[in-house]
Amino acid sequence: MVTIAQVARHAGVAVSTVSYALSGKRSISAGTRRRVEASVRALGYQPRKNAHGVLLHLALPGHGALGADWLGAFLGAATATAHAGGADLLVSPSAHHRGAAGVVVVAPASPPLDTSVPVVLVGGDGGAPAHSRVDLDRVAAGVRAANYLADLGHRAVAFVHDGPPEDFHHGVARGARERSVVVRAHCRSTEVDQVFAQDRPTAVVAADEGALVAVLEDLQRRQLRVPEDVSVLALCSDEAARRGRWAVTSVSVSPAALGRAAVEAVLDGRPTTRLLPPRLVVRATTAPARGGG
Repeated sequence: MVTIAQVARHAGVAVSTVSYALSGKRSISAGTRRRVEASVRALGYQPRKNAHGVLLHLALPGHGALGADWLGAFLGAATATAHAGGADLLVSPSAHHRGAAGVVVVAPASPPLDTSVPVVLVGGDGGAPAHSRVDLDRVAAGVRAANYLADLGHRAVAFVHDGPPEDFHHGVARGARERSVVVRAHCRSTEVDQVFAQDRPTAVVAADEGALVAVLEDLQRRQLRVPEDVSVLALCSDEAARRGRWAVTSVSVSPAALGRAAVEAVLDGRPTTRLLPPRLVVRATTAPARGGG
């Protein structure tokens, strides 16, 4: 069955443009309309009989992987953007896309193997070359975190992470070099108890929620005060930052911005990577370094 995404590729336009051309809900140029109509005839496309003419699938991870606040903001923005683009959004636990013009997949849900329709990944580690990707600019987030801590006078910073160094770590390291800050990296699973063993840092950056939990537990065991003795900053959602004993200063991206960008990308239909600027939210776990600015 010919899809609206195939018509869009054949005509060299976005999926939403095909929808507008067929529904007449928005004005498009006569030349573009003729090109779309020619592609419809050439491919034998039969429009769907649904409210808006375009159906998008949104695949979400299960088992409560996403917080309720995050999910609500993401879904609200994604749904509004879809409707503005002449589409309906169908939420599903899988990336099945029969009858859909495109698929948005929120990590850690798995993308479909079939790339006959546009696929946009939100977060995660990429995917097939034909997939689009929307995510936080993690390098920029790392630079922002390092600059913020440097502004507070921190010159010895620990970075706690899982697995091999990635973009956020590279950003922290880059920002630290530019500000003459020393950063030592520690793997959460094997080295978290070494963070304060020798050269005690005045600040710790956690690369994710798991690292954040491990850092805060270690600080409690050592009876170190936050932020009087040690400042803590994490790359995590607002919900994760507010979940524990302390409201943690965090760097992240707005879930609403991710929802809008993901649907815009899938309606456009062309493979792209869009990295969104970070936002830093200052909470109770960061303060000027001892004896610093």
